[in-house]
Amino acid sequence: MIGAGIDDRSCYNEQNGGALTIAKAAASQMVCHECDLLNDVPVLDAGQKAFCPCCGYLLAANRPNAQSTILVFSMTALLFLALANAFPFLGFSTRGHEQTVTLLQSVAILITKHYPELALVVFALIIAIPAVLLLAIIYVSTSIAINRRLPGIRKTLRGALLLMPWSMAEIFLIGILVSFVKIMSLADVTLGLSFWAYTLFTICSVVVMLHIDRRELWRNIKALTDA
Repeated sequence: MIGAGIDDRSCYNEQNGGALTIAKAAASQMVCHECDLLNDVPVLDAGQKAFCPCCGYLLAANRPNAQSTILVFSMTALLFLALANAFPFLGFSTRGHEQTVTLLQSVAILITKHYPELALVVFALIIAIPAVLLLAIIYVSTSIAINRRLPGIRKTLRGALLLMPWSMAEIFLIGILVSFVKIMSLADVTLGLSFWAYTLFTICSVVVMLHIDRRELWRNIKALTDA
């Protein structure tokens, strides 16, 4: 349920860890993800953040050099993802038998075990969707960086924002780390180059997601459209 009394509400901004200020005018409206309160969020200066006055949830943030950070880390993450698919991910050794598994082989194993639906989901969530998402973010960030509207920029940004919740690389990596507890009791496990590449890819992806602010992206795209 959307909160009422928006005219009497204000949104808190924090600049460089300093004092909180209150702004009411010249604001766009945003619904809090946590408590559904409708807030007036003003245009933020570099370094400012807007929080929900009811629950303290971060509504928007204008981080310094956010666009350049997003572009650089997106390209780096995409490179690490490509490397993660080119080398062994894990190696197993037990009773004299050794075996290595790549990311794509793990998907193929699910298919051979008659789990094609699960294989499709795993491939989509840990490889395909993150790759498409990063390509879309790079496309949008490049458009903003060169101050030029590229074809289909609005649809690309809208698609990227829809895909963001479905990129689950960090969840997959956490699951792998947890499974080590059981696997190491059954066999000797070695971490391949692909594992470290995927770990770096995940870290870079998290940095990208932390710097993405939907409102700022749409504002930048609108400025390109109107230019």
